Amino acid sequence: MTSRASPDDAETDAKAALRARLSDLGVAVVALAVLLSVLGAAAAGPAAAALAEGDATAPGGDAAPPAITTDGEAEPGGATRQEISGGFSRPMYTGTAGDPVEIRHTLGASGNDSAYLLIGGNRLTDSGGTVGFVDVVKATGGSTTINTRLIGTNESNVNSCSSSNVSCDLEFRNGDGDVIAENLSELSGATGAGGLARPLVPQRYRLAVTNGTFIVRDSGAVDPVKVAAESDLVLRQPTFHDEVEVFTTADSEVITDGEGGTESIDALREGGLDRTAVTKGDRVVLGFELTGIWGALAHFAEEQSAGSIDGESQIDHRALADLFEAGEGVSLRVRETNPNGNDQTAEFDLANADPDDVTLYLAEGETLERGDSDRAPSRFYLAIDTSDGGPFTADPDPGDEFAVEFALEGTEGEQYAFRDGQEPPEAFEPKSTADDQVSEQYPYHESADGRVSAEASFSVRERYLRYDRVTDEGDLLVEPDNGTITGTTSILPVTELSATVVRDGDGDPSRTESEMVIDDGNFSVDTGLTNVTPGTTASYRLYRGQSLQDSRTVLVVDDAENPSQLRLTNETTTNLTVTRGESLANLTAAVRNVGQVETRERLSIDVDTGRLVEGRHVTVGPGASKNETFGDIDAELEPDEYPYMLAIDGHTVNGTLTVEADPSVTRVDEDDGNGTDEGDPATTDGESGDGGEDDDGGEDAESADGDSGEDAESDDGTGDGSNSTDESPDEESLESGGGDGGSPDEEGPDDAPATFLPFGIGTRETFGGTVLVGATYLLGHWV
Repeated sequence: MTSRASPDDAETDAKAALRARLSDLGVAVVALAVLLSVLGAAAAGPAAAALAEGDATAPGGDAAPPAITTDGEAEPGGATRQEISGGFSRPMYTGTAGDPVEIRHTLGASGNDSAYLLIGGNRLTDSGGTVGFVDVVKATGGSTTINTRLIGTNESNVNSCSSSNVSCDLEFRNGDGDVIAENLSELSGATGAGGLARPLVPQRYRLAVTNGTFIVRDSGAVDPVKVAAESDLVLRQPTFHDEVEVFTTADSEVITDGEGGTESIDALREGGLDRTAVTKGDRVVLGFELTGIWGALAHFAEEQSAGSIDGESQIDHRALADLFEAGEGVSLRVRETNPNGNDQTAEFDLANADPDDVTLYLAEGETLERGDSDRAPSRFYLAIDTSDGGPFTADPDPGDEFAVEFALEGTEGEQYAFRDGQEPPEAFEPKSTADDQVSEQYPYHESADGRVSAEASFSVRERYLRYDRVTDEGDLLVEPDNGTITGTTSILPVTELSATVVRDGDGDPSRTESEMVIDDGNFSVDTGLTNVTPGTTASYRLYRGQSLQDSRTVLVVDDAENPSQLRLTNETTTNLTVTRGESLANLTAAVRNVGQVETRERLSIDVDTGRLVEGRHVTVGPGASKNETFGDIDAELEPDEYPYMLAIDGHTVNGTLTVEADPSVTRVDEDDGNGTDEGDPATTDGESGDGGEDDDGGEDAESADGDSGEDAESDDGTGDGSNSTDESPDEESLESGGGDGGSPDEEGPDDAPATFLPFGIGTRETFGGTVLVGATYLLGHWV
């Protein structure tokens, strides 16, 4: 029997089936939601992105991080933003504030759309605020070089969307999705798009490849909606080396052999010397190392069409002059420190200098640390000509000294700022130029920084050759063992000088041409006169190219240090006997010149260490002799033997001079008032003589009253002594008490033989007359 389900049972089964189907549907919906979530994350998340087809390793060899491909996105009005792609060569770029920085990347966009490079925007500072800068750049190609001194100003070197000349399709939305701006100028100042207060400061800035749609947060941070790649730009504080490099180099025509062209800094070094004394007409080279100025210098170089500052190069100096005049707080002063009297002080005038007189060189520095993305040198050199009519306000002269000061200006409590009210601001119109109360400020000084400087000095000296061995007449001396002319010079080694030496002999003339070798201030010239007989002469001509520089005579000598030697020969008198008072006319100094150069030296004679001294100059030609006598010297010495020395040019000869008594002279002396000494018959008015020599070693007796010209008088007024001699007195005065206190040398030899006079002496008038020589003894009263 078949049982049937009741209507109630059927209703119950239907409800159960419906619940089962609803449960299965719920599971399916949840699974579908999870699947859609996973798929959405895969499409939008950077971590799941893959390199777009055709992307390659970034320039420079660094692998680019994975680029992000974005799907088309519906825009209001039905427009669709196409997909973008891109990548950076580094996860972080480091550079120096104020200098150019290169960002290497890959960028791509479909259709007519563009990929944009976001710089800054959402980087937070330590204070919690934004970095205060945002820029969107329309970039193409494999790299973008950002001039960090100019970005954000009206002179920005990139295709910034803030410029009216750059067409950009941008859109900025708030957190609710509403469009609040379609260009940078419409953004609020809180985003950092409202104009910089000062040049871009050292900080970290976000880099992103985006499609041009951004979200503006309440904090002012700007985030891209779509991101193909991200990186960071870290700008460091500029640094300054406080030493100035100084060296000298030759004129450009010398270094380039007159062919002109571009010189390298290495060529300047090779053609110069590391010294601070610059030869008049050469160039002094001043080198400075620092960072933070190269973005500004690149701008002025472009304006002057002066050339690129990339790598090592030579550019027009007027770009640097413009930098100094731009109010950047960078200064250079080169000024004379020792002007004479009312002479004008010489000062370096870069702004008005001719390009032929000043050259600006750029080079990689060796001291300061650089960022891995810096694309500028860190050192510059100025090569300054010191010729007349050059870059100084007055021509520098030999002996002038100069001080060099390179400075970054700053005043504590002040800081560089752009002039107010300009968006974007003028790049080189700082506020200080409109305010006399504020001095120039270096853009990257903090408010606590002051002026810093690097100092040096140099001097100017004459251009010369100084020969080592010359005669008084300027003839050059060489020795036969090497035949080389040597000396010192201020001329630099690269200067090409040549010498021609011609010697006329018995046969054909001999000619030698050789280059002058200059090395570190010394020079040498080979004359070709090796093994030539001493005394040989030749002509010397020095040339610079075809221009004659010097003309002299060359003389070959045995000893170039002592080419003219005077010697006393064997014919020189070494023993001589004379009568007292007689001249030394028979004493002969035989002088011979044993060198090859005529010379003049002093000949001297010294008798008994200063008793008789005389000197004279004697000139003797090469190989010649000359006899010098001394007839103008009288032997006014006591009879005895005296040593003497003849000397000339360091050579001496010793001899002996014998002085004998003059037999024609009789000395008449007074006694001491006690009568006539035995053995000495000569008396005067009762005073006896002592036979010729007084107790004190030979002084003649003075008259009793010391009155010259009067007769000696005894106590009783009478004289009882007398002198006699067989010889007549000479022309010397014979005194008896009436002398003037003369010395024995003035009265005759003390040891002359005593003789009797043929008659006595009576009255005091006897010596009042005139003394004669010969048979008549005295004029006056005869006794």
